[in-house]
Amino acid sequence: MMKTLLPTGRRLELVSETVIENYSFGPDGTVAAILGEKNGPACAPLFRYRVLSADSIELLDGDGVFATWTHIEIDGDVLRARCNGQARVFRIG
Repeated sequence: MMKTLLPTGRRLELVSETVIENYSFGPDGTVAAILGEKNGPACAPLFRYRVLSADSIELLDGDGVFATWTHIEIDGDVLRARCNGQARVFRIG
């Protein structure tokens, strides 16, 4: 299995004033997520992830590919990636 930069066993929290995106990547290929809006509705889906390259992954749900993360970079406690083509910054907790 190809390795990735993802910090397994730690929580990623999107840096955003309005959107909630939290992810916890397990070493077994699972991803627990909390997705929604701050002060609004949220859901907590469970995904699987597949490593595409050292800096790219796919998040999979029951219907197939939910999201593709590319250009993953970690600098200290910050992870940057392009998620479905959009730049995202996450705090690593």
